[in-house]
Amino acid sequence: MKRTARPRWKSLGVDRLLRHALRHWHADEGWRAIEALQRRGSPALLARVVALCASPNVRRRAVGVSIAAQLSRRTPAGIALYAEEETQRLLLRGLADPHHDVVRAAVGGLGLRPHGESVQALLRLTSHPDARMRWQVAVALGSYEEPETIAGLIRLSVDPSDEVRDWATFALGSLRMENSPEIRAALRRNLDDADLDVRGEALVGLARRRDDSIVEALIERLTPDCHVYELDAAEALADSRLVTALEALAQGDTSPEEDPWRERLRAALDACRGPR
Repeated sequence: MKRTARPRWKSLGVDRLLRHALRHWHADEGWRAIEALQRRGSPALLARVVALCASPNVRRRAVGVSIAAQLSRRTPAGIALYAEEETQRLLLRGLADPHHDVVRAAVGGLGLRPHGESVQALLRLTSHPDARMRWQVAVALGSYEEPETIAGLIRLSVDPSDEVRDWATFALGSLRMENSPEIRAALRRNLDDADLDVRGEALVGLARRRDDSIVEALIERLTPDCHVYELDAAEALADSRLVTALEALAQGDTSPEEDPWRERLRAALDACRGPR
């Protein structure tokens, strides 16, 4: 059987990459082409992206906004955002698009290129019927500093989707460092969530705020089958009351010397024992 060679994305020209992106939209091949284009920021490509975003064709608009979302170029110092102001304008316009594929691409881009004018639209999208859209909104809101975005993340932290609750709880607990009663209440509520990752992110978020009301719950969770969440929470809390439970874990630990779990356990013990 004849084998078809896979495209060498780095060697393909812009025209061929755009054809792949448009022909295979929503498929892996299309996304690989978009990712290759995203790293080729230039005036010529930006002009093509602007034209795509203005197209009457939904697919062309979605591809254009997807490229704009992470348009960058290589510099001597590494990869840097390209044409940030121009692409932000394209993303803001994409938020008002009538098709959800274009809107979702714009939301993803505004998480990487935050703009204050997008906040109200993002907050409205926290109640969108598509869980993929709400997840993208949760990811984006974690990059914003505007105080009103906290309310959106708290709303998403009780979302029906495990993935949405997980990211919203992570954003509240670890990406944002405000320490309001509302945030702590949202994190405490998720300590008993049905999803393991949501519970873990809530625990870490409260520990990072040095909320010692979780000490007893954390001691109960520091068992041989605990996860890195509990160890990270213990390190962040740095409470001497956790030493006994952590030492018991260390005594029974048979993991390899360089195992990441063992490294996290050591770090937690050092933090809770305090300065020597």
